[in-house]
Amino acid sequence: MSDIENEEPLDPKVEAIRRKMMRLLMVSGGIMMVGLMTVLIAIVYKINQSPSVAVVAPNEVTPLVVPAGSKIISMGYSRSQVILTLENADGARTIRIYRSDGSLQRQYGIREE
Repeated sequence: MSDIENEEPLDPKVEAIRRKMMRLLMVSGGIMMVGLMTVLIAIVYKINQSPSVAVVAPNEVTPLVVPAGSKIISMGYSRSQVILTLENADGARTIRIYRSDGSLQRQYGIREE
C-alpha cells in the first residue's frame, strides 16, 4: 500500500483553508492569463496597424514656397511638419509651418515690443 492510500482525512478547518487557497490560485491564474492575452493582442494589433503618416520616398523632393528675398533664420521639423523662421526682405520675421506635402499650414508674424 502506498502512503496516499494510508493518509488520514484532513481536519475540516484545514480542508476549508486548502479549498480557499485553491480558489485563490485559480482566480489569480485566470487574471494572469487574461492579462497575458491582452498584452499579446495589443502587440499583434500594433504590428498589423498600418502607418498613419505618409512615407515619402527618399528620392522624392517636396518644394516649399517661401516669399522672394526671404532668408531662413532657423528650421525645425517633425514627422509631418517643417517649421521655418524667415526674415523677409523688409526685415520683418515670420514663422511658417508647412505640411509634409509642401503646403503652407500656418503663418505667424513676429513683432518686437
